[in-house]
Amino acid sequence: MPSVKKSRVIIHLMGHDYALLTDQPGEQVQRIARYVDRRMHELAITTRAGENMVPVLAAMTLGSELFAAQDENNRLKRELAMLSGPETEKEQ
Repeated sequence: MPSVKKSRVIIHLMGHDYALLTDQPGEQVQRIARYVDRRMHELAITTRAGENMVPVLAAMTLGSELFAAQDENNRLKRELAMLSGPETEKEQ
């Protein structure tokens, strides 16, 4: 089994730094962290939730966004398959 090179990336969430060991590109991890941090700050302001509750709300919000994107992706795949016709479906 080939060894996967991991790198250490420092991310900043809600005023705290976290060191992550990841096989993902550092810039991608930073981009995700910036998005999560922004969402956490938005939730902290709009819900006035306590510091302990913000990560839970963020996880639920991001999970909801993920499910909505997956549903839309599946809908678009079905629509594309219908537009392509039955002969294309057989080829796949």
